[in-house]
Amino acid sequence: MKDILQQAKTELEKAFDERGKHDLTLTISELQEAREKFGDKGTMIEDAIRSLTQAKNAQREHETAGDIASSAAFGEAFNSLDQAIESYTNHDNDPL
Repeated sequence: MKDILQQAKTELEKAFDERGKHDLTLTISELQEAREKFGDKGTMIEDAIRSLTQAKNAQREHETAGDIASSAAFGEAFNSLDQAIESYTNHDNDPL
């Protein structure tokens, strides 16, 4: 699941940087399939899917205007994916 989330983050970055060249629809579908296959950690994956959908909906505005609102949608998605990736990272907090 972590690999799928990292790929989604890469696709999001490309969609932001290369305006009009990337469609997030496939990325959203892949996350939905992965959630069904691997399960969800609470609502974290659902939140990532929701924020990616909002970024997808803001793509056209980002392409034409590049305003703060459209950029914020991408930022929210980026942060959501970062948090989801972090939840799948194995932290060893054992002092021994």
